[in-house]
Amino acid sequence: MEGITVKTIYEELKELRNELAEIRYALIPEEEISAEEIEEILRIAKEMEEGKRIKLEDVLKGLY
Repeated sequence: MEGITVKTIYEELKELRNELAEIRYALIPEEEISAEEIEEILRIAKEMEEGKRIKLEDVLKGLY
């Protein structure tokens, strides 16, 4: 029987991580994002980088 090394454990963990990622993608459906949604996400990311803040109350008002 071959000895167990850190390398063999590492390789097994890498393989398990890849298999887990495949299972996750199979179980969690992906949604298509519209161009408007992409623009909004990019706008929000830019605002976050600039440090802009929005009140939670204002966001909630926009949802209802």
